[in-house]
Amino acid sequence: MTPEQQSQQERTEQATPKRLSEARKKGQAVKSMDLVAAVGFLGMVGVLAMTAERLINTSLNYVAMSLSNLSAATALDYSFTPLLVHAASIFASMVWPLLTAALVLGVLANILQVGFLWSGDPLKPEFSRLDPIEGLGRMMSTRALFDFVKALAKLLAVGFAAYLGLMGEMERLLLAGYSEGAGSLVLGGRVLYGVAIRVGITYLVIGVVDFLYQRHEFRQNMMMTRQEVKEEHKQMEGDPQVKARQRERQRLLATGRMFAAIPTATVVVTNPTHFAVALRYDRGRSEGAPLVVAKGCDYLAQRIKLRATECGIPLVENPALARSLYQQAEVGQEIPAALYRAVAEILADIFSRQRRLI
Repeated sequence: MTPEQQSQQERTEQATPKRLSEARKKGQAVKSMDLVAAVGFLGMVGVLAMTAERLINTSLNYVAMSLSNLSAATALDYSFTPLLVHAASIFASMVWPLLTAALVLGVLANILQVGFLWSGDPLKPEFSRLDPIEGLGRMMSTRALFDFVKALAKLLAVGFAAYLGLMGEMERLLLAGYSEGAGSLVLGGRVLYGVAIRVGITYLVIGVVDFLYQRHEFRQNMMMTRQEVKEEHKQMEGDPQVKARQRERQRLLATGRMFAAIPTATVVVTNPTHFAVALRYDRGRSEGAPLVVAKGCDYLAQRIKLRATECGIPLVENPALARSLYQQAEVGQEIPAALYRAVAEILADIFSRQRRLI
């Protein structure tokens, strides 16, 4: 088994939105050119049916005018030039509605399939395609054989539809040869219109089937291995190990800032063993509640208490208040209003003792 076959068998995961978006940016999208051609062909047939009377009258008038003027022209003068210019203008006036309809409907068919998509990647030259050996390999590949069989099947289907249409209208087509003047053109046009509609509908069905096949093939080509999905997830979400290291670094920085603020605390409320919350209150401020400058539990709580003791910050044991402060207040925020009274009593006692010492 070749590595390519192994890789294809490993592709068991559906394409992620990121992979589909990248493919779209490169101009890769589900599209059937047969569907585009079928819609354009039916559009031309419809316009031709609506303008058939004008086309017939224009053609007959041009033929009559040409025959009347042709006898006056010779190969040695320049009277053929105006005739050619006039013929070209007549032909353009007859053809431009058909070409416009095919172009507009073709563009609409493309937009309905892929939306508004512009990418320059498909226009970039691929010099690898100039390699004759690789080119011969592509021509002799299974894919090339499949494309040939598919094209032959489409040709046979369209040809069979045209054959059935002609066989069904053969009697009317033969009668057109016995009609006079514009009658033969009208009758022949109706026969050809019926055949064209039959061919167009057949081609449209082929286009729809081809679109469904192209969508299936596109999804298969976009399939991913589990490793590719994991790598893409890492790129989008970040490596878990890297994120863990970043969180640890942020935690250490926050802890460092918190311990640097402990010397500014007014009091540390403890559990006394599980929780410790350091509060700062500036009596000089006319407004504002006590601020939490540090908090921690277990080992971190012991470190906060040790640091507070080193800095001479008073420790107050109040298990219920310490637990409530730890759970309801964040570092850098003021304490909740529900805890004002309990904290105020502790601060009042501390300030009272400080005044007695003075």
